Amino acid sequence: MIPKEVKNIKGRVKVVVRDAKTGEVLKVIEKDNIVTDVGRAFAAEAFARYPGLIQLGWYMDIGTGVCDPTAQDQDLCSPIIESTVRDSTTYYFRRWVKGAGIIIQSNTVMFHGRWMPEDANGYSICEEILFVANPTNVGYLGDQSRWTSPDPLKNITQIIGARVAQHASFSCVSKTSSILLDIYVTITFT
Repeated sequence: MIPKEVKNIKGRVKVVVRDAKTGEVLKVIEKDNIVTDVGRAFAAEAFARYPGLIQLGWYMDIGTGVCDPTAQDQDLCSPIIESTVRDSTTYYFRRWVKGAGIIIQSNTVMFHGRWMPEDANGYSICEEILFVANPTNVGYLGDQSRWTSPDPLKNITQIIGARVAQHASFSCVSKTSSILLDIYVTITFT
């Protein structure tokens, strides 16, 4: 799947923390990330502009785990699984998944996800994953009427069959309603 002329694949993550009202950049974190074994093949296809792959849903999710990502990762180390009281006896659960925009330039594929001021507040965000999944299945992660226990949401590959392409950990960012959080994942082929 990876074109013959591609010898190396390098991943990089950039986390941009902005003031939600003014847009002022408060903090930028940049570091190398782990492109998973699955991600090496998928990103190479995206780079080659494989039409079916581009039409698949690319998503990002954030977590609170302080861990060392590996090429075999299939989910976040510590996903954020939020509960909401539906009635006096039932809880419903969701994860903070966002659709990822794709930009392809020369030998680079860039993905972008944004968490708005109302998203994932009260957490220290320390990790991120990029994954490919059917958009219908991803909807299940945010459909609070579907879950009565957090257990099904603990492993993204099991619950929706997602294929994790990249995983990064970084200096934790305290997410509040005054923060706009942008995460850019860049995969470069040489």
